[in-house]
Amino acid sequence: MSQELVLFDLPSKGRCACWSLNPWKTRAALNFKGIPYKTEWVEYPDMAAKFESFGIPPTAENSPSGWSIPAVRMPDGSYIMDSRKIADALESMKPEPSLRLDSGYVDRVQTAVLDTMKPLAPVIMPRIPEMVLNPSSAEYFRTTRAKRFGMPLEEFAKSEQSGEVAWKGAEPGLRKIAKILREHADGPFVLGKEPSYADLVLAGFLVMAARVDQNDVFERIAGFDDVISKHYEACQKFVNRDDH
Repeated sequence: MSQELVLFDLPSKGRCACWSLNPWKTRAALNFKGIPYKTEWVEYPDMAAKFESFGIPPTAENSPSGWSIPAVRMPDGSYIMDSRKIADALESMKPEPSLRLDSGYVDRVQTAVLDTMKPLAPVIMPRIPEMVLNPSSAEYFRTTRAKRFGMPLEEFAKSEQSGEVAWKGAEPGLRKIAKILREHADGPFVLGKEPSYADLVLAGFLVMAARVDQNDVFERIAGFDDVISKHYEACQKFVNRDDH
């Protein structure tokens, strides 16, 4: 019997809503395609036990636990973990409207986003447990990221890598984003007037920046070039469902 698709996502405090880039890739794709789904919220420290109970193997190499979000339970009862694998499955499940995964832009946008996010880590990461996460996930995040960065997040925020050094380091990535968005002058999407998965990746990053810090982080990123802010506005219809 076919079931409603379930999206496993990371909750945020206050109004429980999607905040993180990788889950946003999947949620925005579901919104884009109009596929019915419901959300099951999973705190960071609960991921391993929950996903292991579903028989999902621990294949997320960059995750401390071996499991990661997003994951989905497909209508046929099968489970998929990893946003790109989920995108492929959604495209097969409902080909139209197409995510245009073969456009050649998905990897370019993801590289540009990572080139922006990596130098901004000392700006963004320390804000996440404070501004976004519930207590159990906040503690998990602080502990695991301290191991990743070699220091507590509070120290990372004050390190020589932070502040204007971080923003200077992010400029090449931001220029790549702006360049991609200008390649089709009829815009506002990566491919011009036609939205695609590449847009959802970028929109997910911008939503995450807004959730982490609307003023000091999002406004500075969106204000780097007006094509970025225009893209964000054009993608609002794909990110308007964020909490169920």
